[in-house]
Amino acid sequence: MRQPPMYFPLGGGTLSGVSKPGELVWSRVFIMDGVLHVDLGRGTGIELPAEETQRHLDATTPQWPIVHAVLHGVGRDQLMARHKANHLNVAYGLDEETANKALLAKAAMFDALGIHVHLCGDVPLG
Repeated sequence: MRQPPMYFPLGGGTLSGVSKPGELVWSRVFIMDGVLHVDLGRGTGIELPAEETQRHLDATTPQWPIVHAVLHGVGRDQLMARHKANHLNVAYGLDEETANKALLAKAAMFDALGIHVHLCGDVPLG
């Protein structure tokens, strides 16, 4: 017997939540001109009052995760002008030094996989 199609009104599975404060590495993998690329940068997750978080959720899709972050050296408009991926990935470091090392390790891993790496914003290289 044939199964009826499943419909996901939000385009697939969802995971609601608010990211925690702390030092972070963000990345977005995307296809440009038929080739894989990744944008990588650093940021700091911040905590906002519950009312402000709810205002943000109400203005978007509350079923999706949200991160309150200050990106290092990249403004919102700069990030969105290059928006070629639907979501970004966030990895936390224990502190600034650890997050910087994680960014460099992540960049090296993507490069080793043959993915074109683009470091965005203020990225310490040594």
